[in-house]
Amino acid sequence: MKQLLLALVTLGVTSLSYAQETIIIPDTLDNEWATTWVLGLNASQSTFNNWAAGGQNNVSTTVFTRVNGAYRQGKFTYGYVFNVRYGITNIEGEESRKTADRLAIKHRAAYILNDENTMNAFAQISFTTQFYDGYDYSTEPRTRISDFMAPGYFSESIGYAYTPADYVSFEAGLALKQTIVNDEAIVQAKGYGVAPGDNVFSEGGLQLAVNFSKEILKNVNYTSSLETFNNVNKSLASTDVAWANEITGKINDYLTASFQLEMIYDDDVVADELQTRQILAAGLLVNLR
Repeated sequence: MKQLLLALVTLGVTSLSYAQETIIIPDTLDNEWATTWVLGLNASQSTFNNWAAGGQNNVSTTVFTRVNGAYRQGKFTYGYVFNVRYGITNIEGEESRKTADRLAIKHRAAYILNDENTMNAFAQISFTTQFYDGYDYSTEPRTRISDFMAPGYFSESIGYAYTPADYVSFEAGLALKQTIVNDEAIVQAKGYGVAPGDNVFSEGGLQLAVNFSKEILKNVNYTSSLETFNNVNKSLASTDVAWANEITGKINDYLTASFQLEMIYDDDVVADELQTRQILAAGLLVNLR
């Protein structure tokens, strides 16, 4: 019962990050910057007293902040995303456990190749990791499987993008990926593709992506990001796939609701299994800029 309650609480407060990290440069920019900064809080609290059906008192909170910047000068564009998220849940009788933990930074520069602004050559670099220890609670005792820079991911890519409309783009390019695990105990416990005795796993290959972001109804926005990476030294069956989707609805100037669905296939992390995550959440969102 405790494990089921923890899973339900986690679904309520964790939030998808990949879809939110799509970089979009508005066509309306002309030798100027456009910057946004949001701060958010999702929370839930349950208290049970003589409740016949049973239940455990719990409190869960996720805080996050995201900064987006975009610049356009003639045919040159540049954008960045800085995304931080941390969540924790406390169930009565259990130790506190984190439910979200992400630090992500992405930079992207592009040069428009035609007068219709539909083709561009781009270069992109990104970095992701987490702040604190993460554990696998299915083992006894618990197993530490993550920490700051364990793993940490760097990726660099160059390629071409086709943008037939300002809300959708198709990309193809060459990419390098580095997975860093700076803790040998975590290498032994989880690996993340890093061989025992090493702390870096490097890959090179072909990257494809489709990005979509559009208001589909009044005050309702749908964002989707599909990315694939094929290591040149592996078969197509080992292609890494990440598909992130998010629907957000604005309730008023401060309250929002969202539904997120993420699917990942990466046989360096979980062999021959599809990772999925589905989240329904509501919370407070403040635009600081």
